[in-house]
Amino acid sequence: DKSNSILTEDMLAKAGFEGEPKPEEEPTSEGSSEGSTRSRRKRRAQTSKDLQREKYANWFYILSFLGAGAGVGYMTRNWDSEDEQKSLDGLQIDNGYTPGLMYERFNKRWSSLFTFFSEPIFEQLLPPPAPEGYRRPLTLVLTLDDLLIHSSWDSLNGWRTAKRPGVDYFLRYLSQYYEIVVFASNYEMYSENVVKKLDPMQAAIQFALYREGCRYKDGKLIKDLSLLNRDLAKTVIVEVDEDAVSLQRENAVMAHKWDGKADDYLILLIPFLEYLATQPSQDVRPILNSFQDRYKIVDEFQQRELKLREQWKKENNKPNAGNFLASMLGAPALAKEPKMPLDVIREHGQYQYEQYEKFVEANIAKALEEEKKMKEKLGKTSLNKVFDGPPSAEEIARVQKE
Repeated sequence: DKSNSILTEDMLAKAGFEGEPKPEEEPTSEGSSEGSTRSRRKRRAQTSKDLQREKYANWFYILSFLGAGAGVGYMTRNWDSEDEQKSLDGLQIDNGYTPGLMYERFNKRWSSLFTFFSEPIFEQLLPPPAPEGYRRPLTLVLTLDDLLIHSSWDSLNGWRTAKRPGVDYFLRYLSQYYEIVVFASNYEMYSENVVKKLDPMQAAIQFALYREGCRYKDGKLIKDLSLLNRDLAKTVIVEVDEDAVSLQRENAVMAHKWDGKADDYLILLIPFLEYLATQPSQDVRPILNSFQDRYKIVDEFQQRELKLREQWKKENNKPNAGNFLASMLGAPALAKEPKMPLDVIREHGQYQYEQYEKFVEANIAKALEEEKKMKEKLGKTSLNKVFDGPPSAEEIARVQKE
């Protein structure tokens, strides 16, 4: 016999408990056999707790929508001051309550909430420059991917990275004129080892920057040269992406992306960059702006140089009586044809490069060995050293002296 409980189903439902559902028989659709049934769960009656929860939830939704609407309305207000308008790059957006102006002000203020993720890691990406007598005349910023190297992937070999032909000569030759900064578009964890292999002695590349130093604006990855802590009048960037130099396009030499096939673009670019660094101009931007197409600076410079050589020959190829008499007597010429200033500069640059190569060949093995020993020496730390912190300047100097 089944025992009877004093708790009825109505009392359990009011308390928030749901009993065993009772199957309720109802006729099935046409075509099924007569007498078949299906079960349907009985709907539980709402308790006072359920009604209270629904009430609080409705109030929460209403207040959330009202708060969101008030926040949007507040962010569409007129500019508080000219400083705010300037800091949010909204000088072109006027005050007023038309839908377009309100949306633009809201968009600027909303975007400013996420500047932590779109701004570079430091306000000054490079340390202060060396004193005037100890630094290169200009700063040369080079993008890494598709200019100096090219990476590709296939199913047989996976990822492979190739150096562009002439990149070693390009970097070492121009390092006598420029403070070279490699500015990669990838993160440091992917590009750091590549930069080290390009310049093992760290003699040609002074600094390396990565994606962490870029700025995101309007969905674009931008390399802001104003954050380099260098004079923009003496800064040149060679870039393959126009968006990356959208803030300082007047400083840019544009290059087409390298596809990994052999070419001589870097070698052909050297004469122009060498000419630019040896000019007495205080600002490189007017010189760069004088070229019609930023992608064809190499070709246009070659044409200009050809015209200069023709003009030089006309002005300096005058008949010389002494040379004429010497030629009649079969003697060597008394006075040689004067060299063009560009040729003198290149001869001097080539001599300096050859001296640099001799120094590298004589010292690279020793330098790498000393660097390895220093890393091993400083890397041997005990638990006491770990808790004491990093080695002091005196300890580092002592290790270097040893």
